[in-house]
Amino acid sequence: MKNLIFLFLLFPFMCLAQLNYKDLAFLANNKIDKNTEYIKGKGYTFRQEKTTGDGTKQVYYEKGKLSRTMVVMRVLNNLNVVISYVPENKNNFENIQNEINKTGFNLLDSTSSDRDTCSSYQSKDYFIKLCEVQFPGSSEKSHNITFYRKDVASNN
Repeated sequence: MKNLIFLFLLFPFMCLAQLNYKDLAFLANNKIDKNTEYIKGKGYTFRQEKTTGDGTKQVYYEKGKLSRTMVVMRVLNNLNVVISYVPENKNNFENIQNEINKTGFNLLDSTSSDRDTCSSYQSKDYFIKLCEVQFPGSSEKSHNITFYRKDVASNN
């Protein structure tokens, strides 16, 4: 009984790890310094930072060692970011997908292979790519969301 009460009390905090469309828009509209504090406030912890071949860096945050959710912010030269988000579960992925369908995004392109299915969307302000990835030899799937402001590439 104590375990059940403990899980019930923790349930609202477990949902904090799930980012939504508004969280992604916030991250896309802010520079890395503000985003770092925002992500930490959502319960994510710093995992690592890597410099890429083009001189930009990628900053990785995860919810926890046993969690499947991760946020990677590719920091461009002007400190703007391109967000890659791995949702905890399919439900979180679908909630974001439903939100973009309601907020004026237009489908740009869809691709499909034996490994993944991806759809790219664009609105007046943002670009988003939603992918469902099939693991080889497994029925398990992963989801990935790439999100950024449309003007980011021209300001790099």
